[in-house]
Parts: sequence; C-alpha cells; structure tokens
Amino acid sequence: MVGVVALAALPLAAHADGEAGTWDNEAVGERYSSAGSATDERVLTDAQVREIIQQSGTSGGADVRYLGGEQQAIDSVLCCENVEERVTENTEFEETTTYFDAVTRREIVQPVERTLIQPIERRIVRPRVEEVTEDTVYEEEYLPVRVEQDEVPAVQENITTDVTEEYVEEATETYYDVVTRREITQPIERTTIVPVQRRITRPRTETITADTRYETVRAPVRVEQDEVPQVIENVVQDLTEVTRDEYTDTYVDAVTRRDVYQPVVRTMIQPVERRILRGTTETVTAATRYEEERLPVRVETEQAPQITEQIIPQVTERTVLEVEDVYVDQVTRNVVQPVVVTTIQPIERRVLRPQTETIVRDTIYQEEYLPGRVEAEPIPQTQVNYIPQVTEEYREEYTESYFEAVTQRNVIQPVERRIVQPIEYRRVRGQVETVVAPTRYETQRASLVVLNVGPGCPC
Repeated sequence: MVGVVALAALPLAAHADGEAGTWDNEAVGERYSSAGSATDERVLTDAQVREIIQQSGTSGGADVRYLGGEQQAIDSVLCCENVEERVTENTEFEETTTYFDAVTRREIVQPVERTLIQPIERRIVRPRVEEVTEDTVYEEEYLPVRVEQDEVPAVQENITTDVTEEYVEEATETYYDVVTRREITQPIERTTIVPVQRRITRPRTETITADTRYETVRAPVRVEQDEVPQVIENVVQDLTEVTRDEYTDTYVDAVTRRDVYQPVVRTMIQPVERRILRGTTETVTAATRYEEERLPVRVETEQAPQITEQIIPQVTERTVLEVEDVYVDQVTRNVVQPVVVTTIQPIERRVLRPQTETIVRDTIYQEEYLPGRVEAEPIPQTQVNYIPQVTEEYREEYTESYFEAVTQRNVIQPVERRIVQPIEYRRVRGQVETVVAPTRYETQRASLVVLNVGPGCPC
C-alpha cells in the first residue's frame, strides 16, 4: 500500500554560493553533483518515478537520482507489549554484633605526700666599689701636612656650526597602465534539489527480559545479651616525699673593685695647604667641511579613475530529485519480568566489654623539719681597674695658592651643504579589458516530500 503522507508546497529554500552583481576574478562555489543511481538503472519502477515527479511539482525534465538507504531502521514504533512476571523467594539472616561497657574491676589509689623542710642560713657578700681620680696629663701632636687641590675639570668644547645650504631639484616623467573599464560575462548554473523520502514500515517481534525487580521484607530484630559479673576492688597506696629548703639571707660588706681614673687632654694639629684652580678660555676655527645630501626620490602619482564594470549574466537551470529510502520497525514486544522477594531476619548479639575503673582518693599531707645548715660565700679579692679619660682636640692650620688650566674651548666649524631632491611624475594611461567570469553555481533546496510504504500496525 502506497500512501502520500505529506507534500510540502512551500517556498524553496535557496542557497547561493555568491552574491549576484559582484566579480572577484575567482570561481564562486562548486557545481552540484548528486550521489546515487540514475533512473535508467531501473532501481525504481516507472510508476514510482512518475509518482515522485508528480508529487514534487516539477516539470517532466527533472533528473531523478536514487540514493538508496540503510537497512537499519531509523525509528521504531511500539505496537503491543505483553508482560510476564517470574517470582523467586529467598530468606536471609542478618547478624550484627554490638558491645556494651560495664565496670568489672575497680582500682583505688590513696596518695600520701610527705614534705621534709631543711632550714638553711645563707651568708651573702655585698660588694662595694671605690673610685680614685689622678692628676690630668696634657699632650700635643702634629700631623703630616695635607694638600687639598681643586680638581681640574675636562676641557669643555663649544662647537659652533656655520652652515650654507643649496637646494637642487631633478624631475623625471613616467606612465603606468590602469584598467578603467571592464566588461564581465557571468555564467550562472542554478540547480534546484527536491529531496524525496520513502518511509517503508515493516513488522518485527522481540522478546526481552526486563531488569530484575528486588523486593525486601524485614522481620523484627531478635536481641541476645551477655550477663554482667560482680565488681572486684583493689586499694593501692601512692607515697610521695618532697624536700623543701627554707633560706635565711645575711649580708657581709667587702671592697671588691677599685676604679682609678686618669684624665688626659690630647691636641691634634693638622696643617692644610689649599691649591685653588684659576680657569682660562681659548677660541679655535676648524677647517671648512663640504657635504652633499641626496634626498629620497619623491614620487607624485596621478590618481587613477574608478573602474566601470558591466556584468552580463547567462543563466542555466536544472532540477534534481534525490530519492532516499528509510525503514520504520513496528515492534511487538514480549517482556519477561523477574521478581526476587527477599525476607531478612535481623539478629543483634550484645557482647559484654569489661571495663576497669580507677579512683584516686584525697591526698594526705605530712611535714617534718631537718637540722639547720649554714652556707657562707667566700670574700673575693679586690679588683683594680685603671680607666683613662682621654679628651681629644682637633685644630687645622690653612695656607692657600693658585694654579692655571684651560677649562673651555670655543670651536667654529664652517660647513657648505648641497641638497639634491629627485622627483618622479607618474601619469595615467587608461585601458579597457573584456573578461569572462568563472561559472557561478547556485543551489536551491525544496521542502522534503515524504511517502509511506507498507502495512499499518497489526495490533
């Protein structure tokens, strides 16, 4: 059974590979070449070809190309679905072990802290410092003569350039060819493509096994617990002895250091001789320098007129029908649904975890005094320090003298310069050319024509 489902009498979807009225001296696009088999190979019957041409709305001179098609279906339509359940029942035991803490043994610690006190008398030496100042000593010292001379600067040259310039022009005249008018013949080959799709339906039966569906039923939890034994107690005495010293300080005076100061006044005399620069200036005239400078060639080009183009189109039209087969499967599905029902019996085993508890009682404090002990520091020997107190005085004695040196030079540089300017005048010489433009290919695609071939759904 052949039925026409849809014929799109809509405007064509045009695609041009370039813009009309333009020319860039290059081929625009490529000539359309259709794949597939020609109708003269009898892949399609004459009736089918006439039906396709009639539904496409084209003239009888259309080129029909058969593109074939993949045997694999592009789409599947589900017609019927039968479901069969297969049930399997299982029973599982889920055992868990938990622990609970209970005190089964108790350790009792009795701390006892005993303090032994040791009285100690500590005799400490208190040092004393004695200061003594002697008579002042005066000293005088002459240093070597220091010469301070002004730095002689580099000679500063001032160059004065006396330039004389002469300007000369060298003119030349040239011509260049320019296209001012272009006649373009534009061949255009326009192809209209009408895609035709034949949708062929075919029945198919499949049997599939669905994913197993699991169902779980949980029974009430059953608890099994261990018995708790009687607590055992153990008492331990922890004795700690601490010895503490109690100090009593007494002080004894003694001279342990004597500082002797020796004042000294020292005078440093520095003779200084200063040499002062007295600068002079000289004037020099250099030899005359001759120069010739050639400037870059200056090109003055006459502006070319705008090109006038005349385009003559030559249009050739053709129509191509592209026929393609696609397959649609009509599926009758038999589904096997496995079901697994699992009953879970949770069992909780509660196991005793024995714990030992340690208790520390309040500490018992005890004190005991030991016989007294005396600790005396030895008296150190007197240390004598000689401390010089030096006062330095610095004095300079100046003398001055003068010396001469050339510090500036004025140089006069005469320069005679000749400047040459080459000039090139470029004139326009008009040309006319005739051009045949490369063929312009344009492709237009019409709306899709769909034909249904085959029976309907059997369900």
